[in-house]
Amino acid sequence: MDKIFQRAEDKNVAAVVIYEKATESTYAYKDSACTTKFTTSELKNAFLKGAVIALASNGGYVFPVKYAESESVGSVYFIKPNGTTATSADIASLAGVADPS
Repeated sequence: MDKIFQRAEDKNVAAVVIYEKATESTYAYKDSACTTKFTTSELKNAFLKGAVIALASNGGYVFPVKYAESESVGSVYFIKPNGTTATSADIASLAGVADPS
């Protein structure tokens, strides 16, 4: 059985917020001003320990439903309302940047 343990810096942390930038929803950002991108290892850690995504488009929050890596870059996937109807949504993703070597 694989286990993921909390670490000292995780004490009293309920979730990590991943920010989506309004003008460019490709990267996952660590701050609300969208100036600092997540690295792949940080994004994976946030996903495994519980993260929420702050949507830029409507100010709401969603939970990521999948994490995957391709060519050393991690991405989180989530269901994003598309505004067409109440029951209509798209699958979207936000990527980190490759970890420094």
